[in-house]
Amino acid sequence: MTVDGRPRSRSFSSTPTFSSDLAKLKSSLPQSSSSSSTVRSYKEAIAIASTFDVLGNNSALTPKLTLVSEDDWIQFFQKSGAVDTTTDTEEVVLVHMERFLRYCFDIAYKMPPSPNNRILREKCVKEASKVVPSLSI
Repeated sequence: MTVDGRPRSRSFSSTPTFSSDLAKLKSSLPQSSSSSSTVRSYKEAIAIASTFDVLGNNSALTPKLTLVSEDDWIQFFQKSGAVDTTTDTEEVVLVHMERFLRYCFDIAYKMPPSPNNRILREKCVKEASKVVPSLSI
């Protein structure tokens, strides 16, 4: 007797992986900046980042963001900490795309820190001391 595998549902998509998005990033960068993973304009950064699966329609990050206009993207890049600007004679923007990709995965999938056990014990002790039922025989 053989048991056939259940066919996969096409309604579910796979979870984005950092390695696949990093490969997309590396392949889309010009040869001169592929080792440093930086681009020199927001337009170029937006074009590359919009191909990341972590920012795709089925990602856990999508409901948390509104990336409709160029200003939305620029604010998101700046919030990520992946942007360096220099003002010598004119403003030069450097967007560190790998740092930005790591930020996207962090906010999409990173769990919040666990509460400290001591704090939990103190809270339990306080709550237990408030509600002490009287014993009656």
